[in-house]
Amino acid sequence: MTLTDKITAIAQDSSLSVNDKVAQIVEMHQSLDPYSDEAFRVSVPAYETVRSLLLNDNYEGCHTSDLIMCNSMLAEAYIRNRKSWLIAPLAQHTCDMLTGAIVDDDETIDMIVAAIDRMCDALQEHPRLSMKLYNLQYSFEKGRKEPVEETLKEAAEKIISLATLSQCDTWYAPMKEEFTELLGAEMVREIENNPYTGHLKVDPVEYTEAYENAIDAVEEEVDRRMGGEEYGMGMCFEIWSIKKEILAEKYGIEWRTPSQMNPRVMFD
Repeated sequence: MTLTDKITAIAQDSSLSVNDKVAQIVEMHQSLDPYSDEAFRVSVPAYETVRSLLLNDNYEGCHTSDLIMCNSMLAEAYIRNRKSWLIAPLAQHTCDMLTGAIVDDDETIDMIVAAIDRMCDALQEHPRLSMKLYNLQYSFEKGRKEPVEETLKEAAEKIISLATLSQCDTWYAPMKEEFTELLGAEMVREIENNPYTGHLKVDPVEYTEAYENAIDAVEEEVDRRMGGEEYGMGMCFEIWSIKKEILAEKYGIEWRTPSQMNPRVMFD
């Protein structure tokens, strides 16, 4: 019996409570070498099953915190298994659960802060959705009796950077005065003047709303055209070529690949 079969068997075992099913599935996955191919492959069915169990109306002990953490772990599983187009719905679900929620204990706030960091690390090419998450992270951290200043600063810096790059100030404009007081005017100006956080140049089109709205469908189509083939050395150029073609033909978006944006960098 494969591990995936074992996950299915646990989920269908009527003698187990939902709590026990979730615990057994998580324990089974976490017992694997986290960097092994097997752990990567099993992570998707494991956390998809856990999420399905948590969303079941009959789950007697379902807490928002369980789903928030599960969403983040599933997002990481999707990115490891080249299924990035499935992450945005998880991120939006997390936003929906957290919006308007009242949390008054530090342990839960710690979990929320960590889960949002993990979700945003997995959530690629979605600046507006990322800003929504960081805005929530900032709000929950600020709600502590003794907020961690470093966490507030990091969230503020990310919001300013993404707002500048995307030219979308929905989550920045209402907070600009507060962020300036927190970070200092000089730091805010520095971020606004140098919003990029990586070493490689990125096509600015990646921060437009049109690109953000299209990218998940594009990535899914790229994966379909690649036929599930294992990615190897040099395949990034084929992937970028397909992605560039789909963006232009289906969405009218002219996208410059990382190699075009960084001609002196060697990619493999």
